[in-house]
Amino acid sequence: MAMSRQSWSINALSVEFQLDRRTVGKRLENVLPYDLGPDGSPRWRLSEAAPALLRPADKPAASKMAGKCPPGCEILLRVPDPAHGGWVIAWLELFANFQWLAAGPMMASGLSREQAEKTAGWLFVMLMSFADSSAKKAGIPPWLEEEEPGWLPSEMIVEPDWEAATAYAHQVQAEQAASPAAWQPS
Repeated sequence: MAMSRQSWSINALSVEFQLDRRTVGKRLENVLPYDLGPDGSPRWRLSEAAPALLRPADKPAASKMAGKCPPGCEILLRVPDPAHGGWVIAWLELFANFQWLAAGPMMASGLSREQAEKTAGWLFVMLMSFADSSAKKAGIPPWLEEEEPGWLPSEMIVEPDWEAATAYAHQVQAEQAASPAAWQPS
């Protein structure tokens, strides 16, 4: 029988290392789980969990990151390939900030605030749909198993500050009016 690596739950690690479950949970809070168990609980590879459990004062460099995992990063627990994980991180960051990033330039190009709000909303939906179909084509779990793109945590989406975007648009338009030659396409 071939040997294969397995992932371990907090309960299993507490038995193997003869530690209280709460102690194991506390020591692993800065160690990214490898995957999720059948019940949805996080699991770790022994090689990644052991250093944190044996030498809790010696935290690996990755655990020195301030704060917890940002909203939405839980999806990374279900993405086994690191390259795909990078893809997911980039899309999550884009989704979180897209409408905010698009608002000012749209109004600076001449759209009214109402037009920019509608356009940013439609572009956001289109971008989500494109990311969902791209992930399915690339074979990135969990997109293969899910019909609906329910993977995006809505709490991470930043609503644009439309007043600031309007001020930015007015500033750009004033600069264009003051120096029309600089804004001419070549």
